[in-house]
Amino acid sequence: MGTYLRNPRRLERGFISGETKRRMKFLLIALFLLATAASSHAQRPAPSGFRACNLSSGEIEVAKALDTGVSDGTGRIIISEGWYKLPPNACTFLWTGPLQYDRYLVYAQDKSTGREWAGSVPVCVSPQAFTIRANGCGAQYQRRLFTQVDTRRQNGWTHNFTP
Repeated sequence: MGTYLRNPRRLERGFISGETKRRMKFLLIALFLLATAASSHAQRPAPSGFRACNLSSGEIEVAKALDTGVSDGTGRIIISEGWYKLPPNACTFLWTGPLQYDRYLVYAQDKSTGREWAGSVPVCVSPQAFTIRANGCGAQYQRRLFTQVDTRRQNGWTHNFTP
């Protein structure tokens, strides 16, 4: 016991061998890599914007709309726009940047099958590409029932059109 008191470094060298140090270094590196991999799989916040994804097996056409909350004296102005062609298993941003409204309106259709992803909010659309800013539909427009999506005041949202 007197030997160790006179030479404290001898205790250090004798207690942890070179092989033990290599194993400890290997374990530390393995733990670091495991922690890095786990953090990369952690849930990340959704990117800013409103993203629509087509999870069906066919191409769909998507229309979007916003109730601006502004009135022209005869009714509230709704801005609608379409059509965004979305292939199967693809996504696109309908609105980019941080979301400014609580509720967004979307509608989709698969022309080949006649399938619609509809809701309960009537909005004006056109058979051709369109942007409509109005409170009612004129004779040149059609009315479709859009789904209202509450984004819960988040900056990013993904809406899935499922089969």
